[in-house]
Amino acid sequence: MPASPAPSAAAAPVDLLIVGAGFGGLYMLHLARQRGLKALVVEAAGGVGGTWYHNRYPGARVDIQSLEYSFGFDDALQQEWCWTERYAAQPELLAYANHVADRYALRDGILLTARVAAAHWDATALPWHA
Repeated sequence: MPASPAPSAAAAPVDLLIVGAGFGGLYMLHLARQRGLKALVVEAAGGVGGTWYHNRYPGARVDIQSLEYSFGFDDALQQEWCWTERYAAQPELLAYANHVADRYALRDGILLTARVAAAHWDATALPWHA
């Protein structure tokens, strides 16, 4: 797994700070980049996947059909990923999250093993400071 951005990269100003590299965080980073925004994802865990990174207990799986977990914004992605089970188990969901991170080159915008401790609004300059 590639390294997270250097701490200096994390301190650089961004247009958007995203907390968490689960499915929602990955999608948000992808959308931000499509719109030309400089975004950074801060993730407490050592990898992407959110719930599916953390919940590794035996039998962990989805309770809705696997296809519902697929990102529908890209037909090519839909075609290249083939779910092996109707209700995917945790390892396959985590593999999919990693595939998405790699497929869209998102890892360079994700800071792993980091947390947002606080955020403060600067009413004069109008940005948030974390």
